[in-house]
Amino acid sequence: MIDLHTHVIPSKFPKMQKRKGDSRWPQIEKAEEGFSNIVISGKVFRTVTDHCWNPLLRIQDMDKEDVQQQVLSVMPELMSYWAEPEDAVIFCRYLNESISKMVEAYPDRFIGLGTVPLQNPELAAKELELIKKEYRLTGVQIGTHVRGNPIGDPAFHVFFEEAEKLGLAIFVHPLHPLGEERIIGPPVLKNFVGFPSEIAFSVASVITGLVLEHFPNLRICFSHGGGGFGLVLLRLIQGWKTRKELREELPQSPQLYAEKLFFDTLVYDKRVFRYVKEIFSVNNLIVGSDYPFSIRESPPGKVVSDMSDLSIDEFELLRTRNAQRFLFG
Repeated sequence: MIDLHTHVIPSKFPKMQKRKGDSRWPQIEKAEEGFSNIVISGKVFRTVTDHCWNPLLRIQDMDKEDVQQQVLSVMPELMSYWAEPEDAVIFCRYLNESISKMVEAYPDRFIGLGTVPLQNPELAAKELELIKKEYRLTGVQIGTHVRGNPIGDPAFHVFFEEAEKLGLAIFVHPLHPLGEERIIGPPVLKNFVGFPSEIAFSVASVITGLVLEHFPNLRICFSHGGGGFGLVLLRLIQGWKTRKELREELPQSPQLYAEKLFFDTLVYDKRVFRYVKEIFSVNNLIVGSDYPFSIRESPPGKVVSDMSDLSIDEFELLRTRNAQRFLFG
């Protein structure tokens, strides 16, 4: 099985605070044995285990849970879209090098996704060749938006064009969700309440922003089962059928664009999985767990494994073949 959705954090960070004196650059502080605190803006952002950077600990878990390969991407907060591009590119290269070393050490167990300074799409596009040829990574992880600008905006076309040209896969992960200021309760609720709508907005922007019309060979996968987009898609299809202005903007039905996208299976429940499988097709779904964070599905692919009505061929698509098609074309 290939687990598409796993995260890593370097065991240490470069001293970026010396460049701009900005407290938002992350730091690591040791906690109790086996744990560390990721500190951002002077506050503990997340307490993590050594599994975030120790490949041997990861491989132990993988062997226990029948995972042949993990696809590695950084904790999304590290994408640092708030930073000045010239600083962000230094930080991104550090992250990319750390993942590259893990992949190089264990090429049969890990596949790497890079990070780019997408707050400057032209600079991000230039980094893609470095990601592929020097760091030898298979694709990139990007956020659902950049400083509030949806990734379907034409400003990002230069980036998508280069990714398509180089054949790099793009994994989209939510961060700083739309409307998080309206969530009542502890900040962690943004991951549970805010992410589904954030992802839905992002997928919709890729479709209505004509990203797939301009770059039909682009391989994009959205995390967390596409969030609420399974519901939004049906409304988009109905709108396209009934509203002339939508048909004038979108040359094809939203359904046809959605069929070009991939989604991970991180939905936690068989009932939701059945729905996304029916809406998006078994050919477009890939196992993803969010390892090693507490929100993870454990073991990876549990929802898929619990589905007694899947054929052997469907199991293979979900566990391996769809991931290979997304990652390598």
